[in-house]
Parts: sequence; C-alpha cells; structure tokens
Amino acid sequence: MHDSEFAGTYFTITLEYGPDHDKVDPFDITVRRIGQNDPTEAHDAAYLHPVVRRFQRGELLAEHHVAENLENDWASEDAHRKPLEAFLAERLSQAVLTSGR
Repeated sequence: MHDSEFAGTYFTITLEYGPDHDKVDPFDITVRRIGQNDPTEAHDAAYLHPVVRRFQRGELLAEHHVAENLENDWASEDAHRKPLEAFLAERLSQAVLTSGR
C-alpha cells in the first residue's frame, strides 16, 4: 500500500509485540509490566496487541495501540472499544477536512 500510487488516506491494522518483548522472561515477577487492559499505557505494551495507523500518501500521520489482553480478547468497552473509536473518529474527521484541499 505504501508504494502504490494511492493518494488518499488509509489505515492499517497489524498485530505486534512491543519492543524487546523476547528479552524478558514472562514468568519473572520482578519485571515491571503494563497493566492488562490499560489503554493509557498501551503504547508500551510488550505482548501481542493490535496497532492501528493512519497514513496519507505513504506518510504516517497517527498511531493507536490497542491495550494488550492476556486472552487476546479486545472487546472491552472501556479498555479497547472506546479508545479505538475515539482515535478513528478524530482521524476520520481530519481525513475529511484535508481531502477538500
């Protein structure tokens, strides 16, 4: 998508691990971890979680990390849905405003 001639706004959704997730023993209780289902620190999540990005003509404009969840169940209204809906609503309104240029 990034290398195409598409000139509009688009979003990508990927499942990603956080940086250095493989360098920490998941059973080591002395290591500080982000709280499961914590949307305020989702960008620092170590384990598998969705990442939504907004692009315009291949340029990254915004990024949203969905809070990690041990069971990979990202259906919580407060921890997952509302923060994602807010991100998408703001970015879609920006896309509409910039498309008129």
